[in-house]
Amino acid sequence: MFNFLNTTVLIAAAAALIPLLIHLFSKRKVKIIEFSSLKHLKAMQRRQVRRLKIRQWLLLITRMLIILLVVLAFARPTTERGSIGSHASVSAVILMDNSASMNRYVTDGNLFDIAARRTFELLQTFGENDEVNLLPMAGLDESKQFPAFTSSAVAVEKLARIERRSFAAQLEGALDYTDNLLLQAHNLNREIYFVTDRQRNSLPDTGLLKSTEAVTYSVELPLEQDDNCGIIAVDFGGQLILPGHDFTITARIKNYGNADRDDLIASLYLDRNRVAQTDFAVAGGEETAVKFARSVSYTGFHSGYIELSDDKFPGDNRYYFSFKIPERFNLLIIDGDRTGRLLSLALTPSQNINQYWSVKETTPDNLAGVNFWDYDVIFLAGTPVLSATYLQRLRAFVSQGRSVFVTYGADTDTAYFNTAWSPITGVVYDKPVPRTFSRAGYYSLHSFEIDHPVFSVFSFDESRLPEIKFYALPETRLRDNVRTLMSFTGDRPALVESSYGSGRVFTFTGPIDARHSDITGHAFFVPLVSRIAEFLAADLSSYDLQLYCGQNITRAISAGGSIRTSLLLTAPDSGRTALTPEEQQGALVIRIPPADLPGIYRVNYQGREVDRFALNIDPAECDLTSVDTDQFAAAVGTDNLSSLDFDDNIASVISESRFGKELWQLFLWLAAALIVTEILLSRGSPQEQS
Repeated sequence: MFNFLNTTVLIAAAAALIPLLIHLFSKRKVKIIEFSSLKHLKAMQRRQVRRLKIRQWLLLITRMLIILLVVLAFARPTTERGSIGSHASVSAVILMDNSASMNRYVTDGNLFDIAARRTFELLQTFGENDEVNLLPMAGLDESKQFPAFTSSAVAVEKLARIERRSFAAQLEGALDYTDNLLLQAHNLNREIYFVTDRQRNSLPDTGLLKSTEAVTYSVELPLEQDDNCGIIAVDFGGQLILPGHDFTITARIKNYGNADRDDLIASLYLDRNRVAQTDFAVAGGEETAVKFARSVSYTGFHSGYIELSDDKFPGDNRYYFSFKIPERFNLLIIDGDRTGRLLSLALTPSQNINQYWSVKETTPDNLAGVNFWDYDVIFLAGTPVLSATYLQRLRAFVSQGRSVFVTYGADTDTAYFNTAWSPITGVVYDKPVPRTFSRAGYYSLHSFEIDHPVFSVFSFDESRLPEIKFYALPETRLRDNVRTLMSFTGDRPALVESSYGSGRVFTFTGPIDARHSDITGHAFFVPLVSRIAEFLAADLSSYDLQLYCGQNITRAISAGGSIRTSLLLTAPDSGRTALTPEEQQGALVIRIPPADLPGIYRVNYQGREVDRFALNIDPAECDLTSVDTDQFAAAVGTDNLSSLDFDDNIASVISESRFGKELWQLFLWLAAALIVTEILLSRGSPQEQS
């Protein structure tokens, strides 16, 4: 049965009766007069009269059909089954991808702009009785309220406000919104449209639309072969950065395409100046490292970025970083076995010497009133037993980016250590140091990781290590993901490096008191402790952090005193936001809402900069690989995903999908054929006209 999209035109079908009315009213009455002289003449054979009448009726029917077919053509007939009339109202959800991967360029222009135009064309297909919801797939959770259905006109206004974002599409969350929206839909006809690049990394793990009864469409975009190259990380290698000393910045760059690239240029910008540039090559599908060596001349905050030459996806051509060189380190020593004094003397042998740090000594019983966040690094001499409150604060101190140095002592409670500190240090003590031992034999330092920044200033090599004696050692083993920087003979770990949250932890596993070792009297002890303090207090973790746009970020703040008012966050575009600090496990922190703009962010308190950090686009978003429609359909959980090809007229295809295939052209061709037939019939044959 036919369905008509323009039913009001059907009223004009009554015009098909006009030829019949004309025929009836123009029919003349014939008066018969007998004329005897012609009785023997045949004016017309009955067969000819019958044929003439048939032709007249055919002409009448043909003219009526011509008018009827023309009217039906303008009524836009379709092959949809159902009652005569326009389509039933639709409830539709349009998921538009505005993630970072959409901000790339193809032959036809910017992909996001193309997607916006296609979405606008799609919105024009909805009528007054339809309800529509346009959902951006990136930043959807920022909505203050659950989105509701609106008219297509309101959706067009919303489309104009949708912006490109610098983070990934939240497809799973968008599908969850969609499922809930359609449960509230007022119309039985329900449709879902995806306007996306079908990025592989954004696909959900489970098909959330399996139970949703809706017709689904993929609005195709002009996707092209991925030949993108981008920076996926910048690494400082854990080195110690000091003013006037060269340090190395390494950028890891990935070629996402299949073709080798040998025409790339990388530039280093430091404190707003371009300070270095180099060309490099990278094979298809591979990564490479580009290194720069530079120095800075002053302490304080520094920032910059590494930039690649332009390509079709600018989002990953620049990677920002920041770091801080403190003017003065504040160091706290919590003494648990009287070796804290030895560590303090190694750091400050004389008060007359200007050092990088200020050292404070205390004991576990005198921690009341001590704010750990006033210090850059904390030494735990002999691993003192702390109350649960202080232990929790120390864990928070480390997890949020600060550092501790833990030393084992002759009186260390190994059971306490394994419970409280093994998860942080990565060191487990199976047996404590022996209470009685002979000094006839000893352990010595067996190996160093010479390339580590702590040992980079020492001139010794593996064949000429310092002769230091350790007469007794505990039995230890290491957890996973720890790094042994120095070992005793017998391959026992001596100095171990680990990470906990965003902070660093160093652990010296053997006792350093004079009864068990002669290390404190050796010339190696003072520079070793100093280098450990410099390395840990330099807060390297702060510029090795990988912070990405769209994340919830918590920053620990130390302003050198109490903070009484809000802090001011300045974004890369100079936009400013007031942030109220709050206490978290003894630390003063600020919570920064998900930011959309890559670049350098600064935090100021009363006009003084107290923090600086960099945000970048998540490298996962820079892999522009797309899946085909079948894979996409399987990921979202639909068995029937129709594609609206890029060359298709959206209005026409959607109309055919909703109502069936339009047949107005066929009706017009039939009307034209009947016009030709009418012309031929109206001429008649020469024999009949004579």
